[in-house]
Amino acid sequence: MKKVILTILTIATLTSCNQSKKETQEKMEQKKANLIELTTFKLNKGISSDDFVKSANQMQNDFLNNQKGFIKRTLTVSGDTLWTDIVYWESPTSHGNAMKIAEKSEKIMPFMTKIDFSSVKMNLTKPMLTTE
Repeated sequence: MKKVILTILTIATLTSCNQSKKETQEKMEQKKANLIELTTFKLNKGISSDDFVKSANQMQNDFLNNQKGFIKRTLTVSGDTLWTDIVYWESPTSHGNAMKIAEKSEKIMPFMTKIDFSSVKMNLTKPMLTTE
């Protein structure tokens, strides 16, 4: 009997977790990106890729994920030198508001101090076709 109850509880818990994942995915899919921020840059000398990725992840958790209108982000590197940060926003307004907050936020500093600002190129683009 105990084994049956434990099995039922395990199935209920797993079903609940899967439902939560599905609901989160559906919420993300409902948000439509109307602005994509594409920023390319190089790292300051002496900064390792691993250290930078840790800072990027921390900045996303502490700052980006809390910004209204933020949808998702992809960070890539080409040949271990040219980085591309692709950030999806619901609107130009949400992007602009987040940039104003970022100017005053200490939470982004460990990330920003690793970037060679002489290499930064930012483009704000409007998505015309999206397939996922």
